[in-house]
Amino acid sequence: MKARAVLRWIRYCLLLVGLVVLISPGLRSEPTTYYGVTFPHGDAAFADRVVDYLAASCVRAAYDDPEEALGPPDAYCDGCDGCFGCDTNAVSLGFRLSVLDNRGYLVLEFVDNALADVAGDDLFIYNTNKNPARVEISSDGFSYIFVGEIVGYPGAIDIAPYVNAGDTFRYVRLSDVPADEDSSTCPGPSIDAVGAMGTAEVVITGETFGSLELLPVGDLAFTFNNTPSTFLIVLDTSSSMLETVDGEVKIDVAKDVIVDLLNNLPDGAVVGIREFGSCGRSELLAPVGPMQRSLLQQKIMEISPRGATPIAYALEQTRQDLTSITDPQMVLLISDGMETCGGDPVQAAQDLIALGYDLQLHVVGFDISRNVPARDQLIEIAQSTGGVYYDADNSEELRQALSLAAPFSYTVYDSEGAVVYTGRLGEAGPQLPTGSYTIVIDTTPPITLNNVQVQEQQTTQITLEQANGGFQAEVGN
Repeated sequence: MKARAVLRWIRYCLLLVGLVVLISPGLRSEPTTYYGVTFPHGDAAFADRVVDYLAASCVRAAYDDPEEALGPPDAYCDGCDGCFGCDTNAVSLGFRLSVLDNRGYLVLEFVDNALADVAGDDLFIYNTNKNPARVEISSDGFSYIFVGEIVGYPGAIDIAPYVNAGDTFRYVRLSDVPADEDSSTCPGPSIDAVGAMGTAEVVITGETFGSLELLPVGDLAFTFNNTPSTFLIVLDTSSSMLETVDGEVKIDVAKDVIVDLLNNLPDGAVVGIREFGSCGRSELLAPVGPMQRSLLQQKIMEISPRGATPIAYALEQTRQDLTSITDPQMVLLISDGMETCGGDPVQAAQDLIALGYDLQLHVVGFDISRNVPARDQLIEIAQSTGGVYYDADNSEELRQALSLAAPFSYTVYDSEGAVVYTGRLGEAGPQLPTGSYTIVIDTTPPITLNNVQVQEQQTTQITLEQANGGFQAEVGN
């Protein structure tokens, strides 16, 4: 049995300068054949990472380990054309007893290969029983394309009718297809492996959000391109924020994290805060203006949740909040639910862009990853304005999500280990003598760059990127 864990792909929705896709050669292996299907790139063809898993009803403990779906097929199917029952080397999605019940789902990621349209079938799902699975694919883990349903060991899908030539996909989402009541030991589809035809290469996506530049004559500076100088935080204060996450009341977690965020913003930031709770009610706690930390923090700590979730109404009110602002703006929406007051928050977000506002609308879904309709709505709000969406299921992930508004700090050490400068991305840097330096960037975990050379008449650039569930930095000229 593989180790029991659900490895979450933490997609840090930080300020985007551009989408960087790094493709480097992967480890190729000899072709392998599993139950009549030959994979040219061998075991690299199979899913590598569990992104998310939710078992619906009736799944027994022996069949609820999502990591059993990783790697090549290993269920006990020797001598048969397809499996017909349960196997502890597979994971069950469970059965939805009614429309009020959760639909079981499993999201997997390909790390050292990518799904692409090739001649014939492209995606093979090894399902150990006869219960069908709904299949969707995605290039970014947010927007999914339905490509059919499967049964069989394996069930095969040709993605050609649904995609464009040259497109690649790294995520597969499998969902239960409710039918008659299933009282078996592993109800719903039972997934043993997912294999993809396509390129066997390491595919890593990341968002470049800042660069550290060592400029000629020892000038050191972090730079941002198109970084908003104005921030409006729009916080959900509906009654659901009184629920707990990891033993803490959600609104208390949000207050603490936002207070820390305000402490980390640059002195010149222009900040406003709006909250919303109860239909037709959204209050501007602090108008958008030069940051007054103590006042903003006091307003945050006075919040008391109540009522429903009028997201659309709150976004409509932001129009007047930003009317007099001509600089690029960032609206940061934090919510733990979906619209419950009859409004259309996606349209409200699009209306902001249609009015000509120069803004980015980023959305943080707090403790919402398993509320699929609410999460989908928040994702659509972000994507409709060119913003990004971030899942935060606990206080640490919320803190990481909100770092998109507070650039990372960094410390520069000389060759003797003495601190010569501390700064923050987006602020002016120091003048440094030529020499060798160590730079520590305050990501989570911190990134340490040793032997960074500052040379006269030469520019050395350090690019910081979000990648592979964390951050990486690369030094170049």
